[in-house]
Amino acid sequence: MNNMLNRSRRLFLAWVLLTLAIALVLGACSNATTRPEETSETASSEQTTLTVAMTSDAGIDQLDAGAYNGSMHVQAMIYDSLVEYGEKGEIVPGLAESWEISEDGTVYTFHLRQGVTFSDGLALNAEAVVFSFERWIHDPANSLQIATALEAIEAVDEHTFTMTFNKAYYPFLTELSFARPVRILSPSAVEPAGDVNGEFIQAVGSGAWMVESYVRDRETILVPNPHYWGEAPEVDRIVLKVIPDPQSRVMALQSGEVDIAGTQLGRLPVESLPVIEGDDALELLSAEGTNSHFMIFNPAVTALQDLHVRQAVNLAINKASIVEDLMDGVGHEAKGLFPLTVPYVTETNQQWYGYDPEEARQLLAKAGYTDADGDGVVEKDGQPLTLNLVLQQAEFPEWKAIGELMQYELQEIGIDLKLQMLEPNSYYDALWTTKAYDLILYRTYDDAYNPHSFLLSLFRKTADTPAVAWSDRELEALIDTAVGSTDLEERQATYDAIFARMYEQAMFAAVYYPEEIVAVNQRVSDFAFGHSTFRPILWQELKVGDR
Repeated sequence: MNNMLNRSRRLFLAWVLLTLAIALVLGACSNATTRPEETSETASSEQTTLTVAMTSDAGIDQLDAGAYNGSMHVQAMIYDSLVEYGEKGEIVPGLAESWEISEDGTVYTFHLRQGVTFSDGLALNAEAVVFSFERWIHDPANSLQIATALEAIEAVDEHTFTMTFNKAYYPFLTELSFARPVRILSPSAVEPAGDVNGEFIQAVGSGAWMVESYVRDRETILVPNPHYWGEAPEVDRIVLKVIPDPQSRVMALQSGEVDIAGTQLGRLPVESLPVIEGDDALELLSAEGTNSHFMIFNPAVTALQDLHVRQAVNLAINKASIVEDLMDGVGHEAKGLFPLTVPYVTETNQQWYGYDPEEARQLLAKAGYTDADGDGVVEKDGQPLTLNLVLQQAEFPEWKAIGELMQYELQEIGIDLKLQMLEPNSYYDALWTTKAYDLILYRTYDDAYNPHSFLLSLFRKTADTPAVAWSDRELEALIDTAVGSTDLEERQATYDAIFARMYEQAMFAAVYYPEEIVAVNQRVSDFAFGHSTFRPILWQELKVGDR
């Protein structure tokens, strides 16, 4: 098999060198009058430009399709995926027009679109897909099931390839829609060209956009890919401007410095939304989100090992008040781990604890907690029920106010809640490594990563480590059954059981479901939200008129 692979790679390298040489010649001819740096000032002024605020640098110099560096939002603009993530998890064609799955769920056969080329003019065919996957698929650091379960990937003909896995796993297609590391890059993106072990040198994909210029920590300018196979963009360039501070993004909107700000490209502070709504030059738009914010219980904390205590914490939180009073109505009361926008979440299986502080007090009493000394804090065996809540506000500024409200609400039932505000690095270290918390405020993943990827990441142990969140053997068995099911009805029934088990054991404390918010300058038209966190906006549809 190794000899066959080596021979295949030699033939592929020869193909790359030949097609690259042809592409360079044709590119030199076709670009002679259209290269952006050679256009006249008059022509440049006639081009339509859209400026978008981003929280952080796009990392273009390290935007390898097979790695986890740089902005996933920009990766999805430059690189195409084999399939796309549609509304509520529907998998729709991307570079692959169609596919078949074997009856046992282990062999996938994909049929590629014909006539697709990368932005450098190289043909995108089955060999190019195999090249792109071979660059990262065997990296032991990669935890995607698409990597760990893959036994072979083989080009059958120019537009057909197969992927063979060692097990059935229904989210394989979903993982192929991710922004990274599964997207397809040109063989010319590495040096030497076409070498699976080559060093990444430039971001070259088959997506709708390609890089015109890049200034680290300032801006990235993208222009349409002239070879793009799909719907051509309506604007001539997109400027992605780095504005880390949320209030500065609001000021940039008001001044006209940027046309769009919001979504996960650069969140807008909730307290500034009324200001934006009152600006006639701006339009505030919202869409249902696919993530939720919740509290993780540390299972090593003795008090939290009691189900009655976990239930009491849930019942003490007024989730409706968080949305209405603190979030200015932006979002929804949490009624489970995931909102209804997530696959397999239904009205019937979305069940959680309401707001009932009196019942919460009764549950604490059942657990053996009483306020013996009248200081307002319940005790058991002489130990007051004091819990520390770890949170951060750099990424989620609203968490501070939410934490303070929950501190008051838990005090009302006799729990002394201490707030511990950390910087992001220390916060994530506490979450993933040290476990130095009793409660920690966190958020689920988004869209394509829910529910399966999030459940596997936080509620299932590995061979080396316990579950990050609540550990439960029955839940883990249900998760394994769900992801390995090839029958849709069986899978739905298993997810119903997963959510029921989480409710029965109060494995977390639900808080709220946020919405996606974006502010758009009135000169921008045809705005539409995308269906994934890595494609928050349908960029090709945007149009820009005169100011």
